[in-house]
Amino acid sequence: MADCPSSLLPNHLTINRYYMCNLISEPQTRRPKYRDSFSIEGIQAGLKTRLFGKGPIYFYETIESTNVEAKRLAGAGLPEGALILAESQSRGKGRMERRWASPKGGGLYLSVVLRPDIMPQEVQKLTFVAAVALACTLRELDVQPQIKWPNDILINGRKVAGILMELTGGSESVDFVILGIGLNLSRSMKEFPLSIQNQAASVNMAAGRSIDRREIIQVLLLQLEVWYELFLRGSFESILEVWRRFADMLGARVRVILSEGSMEGTAEDVASDGSLMVRDDKGSIHRVIVGDVVRCRPV
Repeated sequence: MADCPSSLLPNHLTINRYYMCNLISEPQTRRPKYRDSFSIEGIQAGLKTRLFGKGPIYFYETIESTNVEAKRLAGAGLPEGALILAESQSRGKGRMERRWASPKGGGLYLSVVLRPDIMPQEVQKLTFVAAVALACTLRELDVQPQIKWPNDILINGRKVAGILMELTGGSESVDFVILGIGLNLSRSMKEFPLSIQNQAASVNMAAGRSIDRREIIQVLLLQLEVWYELFLRGSFESILEVWRRFADMLGARVRVILSEGSMEGTAEDVASDGSLMVRDDKGSIHRVIVGDVVRCRPV
C-alpha cells in the first residue's frame, strides 16, 4: 500500500500522522492483552478522537436496531459524533433491506450520528469514507481486509462487516446521516446461520486471537474521524485512491444485479462520485450507482 496522504490530515490530528501512515502502509504487530473493557467509561478512557465518541454514548443490552435508535435520537437533536452501541440487535439491517444477524457477544454493532454540511447527492460518498476507515482499523489488528463495492468488508472473500448509511433531509439539504456498522467479531463458523456459513467470516478467526472490543472501537472511531474530516475538506479523491487499494473486484469479471435485471462485464474502476464503471462484453461502459455486484466464478 502507498503512504497515506499525511499532509491532508486535519491540523488537530498532527500528532497522529505517523500512526495513521503506519496503519495504511503496513499492518501493526502489537498484541495487547485481551481484556474487553467494553463500557462507556472504558471506551472513552484513552480515546484519541476530538469529537467521535467524546460526546453522548448510548449503550443498550439489546435493541431493535442501532440505526433506528440513532435516527430517533438524532431527530431530537443528538449532536454529531454521538454513538449508539448494542450488545445485540433483534432486527439488525444491512444494504438492500437485508437482515444483519446480531447475537449477543458475537460482534460490534454501532451507529454514529453525522451532520455534514453537504448536498444529499454527496452522501453516497460517505459509504466509501466508512469502508476505508473500517478496512484500516482491521489492518491495525493484523487482518488483511478487502472492500467489495461499495462498502462490504471481506476477509479472504468472506463478509466480515457491513455498512449502512441512512439520510434524513430535504431535496437540497442534509439534516443528519446515520452511519451504521455491523462487524462479526468473535463468532465461530457454526454460530453463523447455515445459509451464510460459506459466505461469512469473523475477525477473531482471521486474527487467530481474541480481540478486545474496546481496542477495536477506539481505533475505528479515530479512523472514522480522520477520514470523515478529509472528506469534509474536499479530499474525496484521496480517499478513493486508498479505497481502490483495498478493492476486491477491480479488474475482475463481475455480475451486476439490478432491479431491472443483471449484466456481466469487467469492473474497470470507480468514478469520482463512487459509482462503479463496468465494461460489458461489447466494450460499452456502464455506470453502476445502485445494485449488488458479485465476482463471477472462473469457468
